[in-house]
Amino acid sequence: MKPWELLLRSRKFWLAVVAVAQTAVFALVPDFPDEVWQAINVILLWLIGMIAVEDAAKKLRVTNDE
Repeated sequence: MKPWELLLRSRKFWLAVVAVAQTAVFALVPDFPDEVWQAINVILLWLIGMIAVEDAAKKLRVTNDE
């Protein structure tokens, strides 16, 4: 697959895009509580980390099966 195609299919990439977008939008809203958007960022980063662990486990499983 081409690199751009891989990127556009990546769950981690799209979660990172959502995190950046929501951070930018919430930073521009003057009365939006910082704690809320920071908590959303933590959840999104946790999801990205768990997907990375899942991907690594899948690659290790394939490597060990060979």
